[in-house]
Amino acid sequence: MRKTIVIIGAGPGVGFAVAQRFGKEGYNVALLARSEEKLDNLVKQLEEQEISVASFYADVLDRNSLKDALSAVKKQFGSIDVIEFSPTPSMETMRTPRNIDVENAAFHLDFQLLSAITVVQAVLPDMLSKKEGSLLFTTASSAQKPTSLTASFGIAAGALLNYIRVLNNDLLSENIFAGIVSIGGLVYNTSEPDQELLKHFPQGMPVISSKEVAETHWKMHSEKKENEIILGKTFAF
Repeated sequence: MRKTIVIIGAGPGVGFAVAQRFGKEGYNVALLARSEEKLDNLVKQLEEQEISVASFYADVLDRNSLKDALSAVKKQFGSIDVIEFSPTPSMETMRTPRNIDVENAAFHLDFQLLSAITVVQAVLPDMLSKKEGSLLFTTASSAQKPTSLTASFGIAAGALLNYIRVLNNDLLSENIFAGIVSIGGLVYNTSEPDQELLKHFPQGMPVISSKEVAETHWKMHSEKKENEIILGKTFAF
């Protein structure tokens, strides 16, 4: 039976590239996101590449919708073997340290950490039963070194990073892997980065292909050695 990867927060960047990479290896691909229009477009592109794919509505801030979507994936494909978690909050939600209030901090913790825990708790029982599975996460390098500009995001990303660290240590003996890829730079989805876009960012900002991120996830999953990888670099601004 084919194995299945679920991509939470699927979009045209990292999520799509991960779907392509795992789909190339024969995995069923389940895409979870809020936008049906976006999901339909991604499904169409993946089907054109003869990848087994389906989409499911889910809002990471709505725990019941997450659980329902994961149940629907299992019903359709029979199992969930890998998850890749990469929802991204909008820039409008970012706060500098002095402007973080309880409401904003709670939003980011809910968006990144509590939603991730919801997903893990939904898929973990079956993985423990089979003694097999991979829990993959994508965040920014501000998880390791938070920056002032996106401090509210960095606080929650750091919490997610530490959750993955202890989760992997806890599950290693069960042959279940938890790993995280932190991106320190701009991700581009085209054959070459957009030079006009780069002009709006600090000089020397690394550019990283979404395919490189996907390949890193595949290597992390298949080799199960390193469980924390930074692509690009950490910043201090």
